[in-house]
This record gives sequence, structure tokens and C-alpha cells, in this order.
Amino acid sequence: MKKEFPYKLYDLIPSQETMYLMFKYTFSKQISQIPTSFSVDIDLDFELMTKALNIELERNDSLRLRFIKQDKKIRQYFLPSLKMSKVPCKYFRSVEEQEAFFAKDAQTPVRFDKGINYRIYFYKTANAGNGIYFNVSHLNMDAIGAMVFYLDLIGVYKALAKGEELPAPLYSYEEYIQKELKNVEEKKKWDKHEKWYRDYFAKGGEPFYAAVHGPEFLEKARIKKKNPNLRVPAAYNPLLDKCNMVTGHIGTEDAAKIFSFCKENSIAPESLFMFGLRTHCSALNYRTDDVFMMATCSKRAGIKEKRMSGCLVQPIQVRTIIPEQATFAEGLNEYTSVRTQLYRHMDYPYITARDLSREMYNYNLIQGPACMMFSWIPVPLDLDSFGVKFDFRTYDLGRYFTPLYTICSTDPKDKGINLNYMYRVKLSEKQQIEKLHENAVKVVLAGIENPDITVKELLDMCESNLK
Repeated sequence: MKKEFPYKLYDLIPSQETMYLMFKYTFSKQISQIPTSFSVDIDLDFELMTKALNIELERNDSLRLRFIKQDKKIRQYFLPSLKMSKVPCKYFRSVEEQEAFFAKDAQTPVRFDKGINYRIYFYKTANAGNGIYFNVSHLNMDAIGAMVFYLDLIGVYKALAKGEELPAPLYSYEEYIQKELKNVEEKKKWDKHEKWYRDYFAKGGEPFYAAVHGPEFLEKARIKKKNPNLRVPAAYNPLLDKCNMVTGHIGTEDAAKIFSFCKENSIAPESLFMFGLRTHCSALNYRTDDVFMMATCSKRAGIKEKRMSGCLVQPIQVRTIIPEQATFAEGLNEYTSVRTQLYRHMDYPYITARDLSREMYNYNLIQGPACMMFSWIPVPLDLDSFGVKFDFRTYDLGRYFTPLYTICSTDPKDKGINLNYMYRVKLSEKQQIEKLHENAVKVVLAGIENPDITVKELLDMCESNLK
């Protein structure tokens, strides 16, 4: 007689299915994990921090989420309780030693399929503060979920250290999963989403692959396929997914201009940056007006979701067709409009939408028009309420499925902005990614200085910088 499993089992929700798909179809299993660190300028008592972490394990149910393969299908369950008697502690002699250790761990797979859902280290570095390193499976958490974890853990630690009440409890990820699975069952609601996506993908005809590495790869594919009109080459080869990372930074003064512009015009910073990136890609690829990108979208619009960890993120497929005669303001509004429309259809799973576009244009498994993935992480600029200053870092996975993964986040050290560009080395060179960063920032700053500047003028500026 088959023994009954002791915990309630759930299917994966759409956001998790996307992360599992990435894991399933790669030979290097680290592309579906999130390695980050969170350092503070106070001396941490690691014994008290371990106590705080054990309280966090009860408060944050995504830390107790585990996975099992049943009848060839990945399912999930929540442990009712979990304790860590000891957390590994690292004492680094230098920042360089610290970074080398975390860089290596970031590229070591977190095998959720083998019961390893995350790795946590507490650490101290000579003259550089204390912190927490956390490398977690993307099926357990997204990047904002990891930030929720850090902030709540520090809040619990502070409460224990000062003998105060614990912060308000987090909301349940398990309840969110139950809600999402009910939405998936109501597939009749998907009909309107499918119709919208069909119209969206059909508008303007077949999309164009406006590569961050230029058109050479496409031109070679056209020759190989004997098709001079080929618009989307097979650039997603999982055998060639090795990545390096280029880091870019926007300083305090320019960042302040950007945030002020966004606030005054009700523009999301991610729209602004993606418009800058798309302008460079256009300039690099025959000045095409058709640029296709993917962006991660966290379904955290409500109060509950903002106070919840777990994986709530799905990619959205942002295709914009913006003519050269349009102004910066008009182009940015078009970009914002497209993203807003996509948000309204977030209940339609990314995998289903992706398969729809593949069916419409007869793409094979490694074809796709998106030139990059983009993520925005709104890191708090200060933790005055906690009485500490802090730093937040993300790390290179070493592998990724898209040609480029751009991670953009606020920088609490100088209230600037960090941009990490994880690029496929088989497709791009370091200098190309550096030019992408330079031009994207130039476009953003030129546009907020003069919203009436035309896309043509911005493309001219980008082309001039490429010579």
C-alpha cells in the first residue's frame, strides 16, 4: 500500500512554472536562482541573528516551501515548522576575498529538486561591515521576495536586540498559491487574454530581433538559412549560455534627476531605462523602429503582496514600434502604455503567451525575438527606521537563457542606481555592453532634460557614440 504524503501538495503556479521551465531546459542548473547579499554598518551578533532567522522561518512561509517529483510532475508543499541550529559564518580578511567566495557560490546550483532550496551565510569583513548572503531558488522567491526576507529579518533582529515587539507579520505565500491555482482553473477568463495577445503579436507583423550585439548574428543566420528576410534567428541555444557581467552605475546627482522626472510625470523608472536600452538597440540594428524586450513583472500591486515573500514574478513581452519622428516624451508614453496593457493581462501565464507567439510565427524552441530580459529591484534608499546604513548586491549567475539580462536597482550607498548586465559571451563582447550602458544613460538624461528631443536625434547621438 502506497504511503500517503504527510503534507498538502500543490501544483506550481504560473510564475513558478516559468522558473521551472528555465531550470528544466538548461544543462547548467544555476539560471533559476537568486544570489544576493545585504550588508549593514553595525556589528551583528551572529548568535542573536540565528535566533532572528529561526523566527523568520516561522514568519516567512516561502522559506519552508519544498518540492517533490510525483508522477513525473513537480509539486510543492510547506513544512509546518523548521529550525536551523547553526548558520555558517564567514570571516573575510578583505572585500576581495568576500567577493571571490560569493561569486563562486552564486554560480553553484541551488538544487531545489534535490532538497536544497537556499544557502545562507552570515559574514564579517575587515573594515567593511557585516552581512547576510542568500542564494535562493527562484521557485521559492523572486528578487523582491528576497528583499522582503532581508528587511523582515533585520526588523526581527532589531526587535530582539532592543527588547521591542516584533514587526507586523508577513502575509502567507501559501494563501497566494491557493488563490493563483483557482485563477488557473478558471480558463474561460483566458479567452479575452488570448485574443488580446494574438492582436498584440500580430500588430506590425512578425517581430524583429534587435540584438544588443548588433545584426551580424542575424545576417549569418540569413545566409545559413538562405532566407534574406529572416527576422528572428535561433539565439537561445542552451549549450552556449555562458555569461559574464558588466556593472554600470549612475551617480547621486543624475539619479536624483531621474527620480524627480519619474515622480513629476508618473513614470516608472523601469520604463525610462528600458526606453534608453531600446533606443541603443534600434541604433545598432538598422535603426529599426521595432524592438522586442522581456521584463520581469512582480504581481505586488496590493498591500498583502508587498508584505509577502515568495515568487510572484512573471516575464512580460514588451514589443514597441516607435517611429523616428516621435519625441522622447511620445516614445516614453508609448512604452509605458504597452507595459500597462501587459500588466492588465498578467493572469495569462507567460508560458502560454510565449507558446502562442511561437505558434503564430512558427518559431522553434531556441528562437525568440527578445533581445534581453530586464529586472527592476526597488531597493529602499535608506533604513533610517532600523537605525542602520546598508548595501545590497546581486551576483553573476555565470549562465543565462537570454542574450542579456539587465538587473537595475537603486543603490542605498549613494542614492544612485546600479545596472548589472549579464551577457552571453558567445554573442556579445564586454565593449558592446559598455556602449549599451553609455548610450542608454545618455538617452535617458537627454530625454529628461528635453522631452521634445526626437527619437531621430537620440538615434543619431547613439550612432555617433558607436563610431
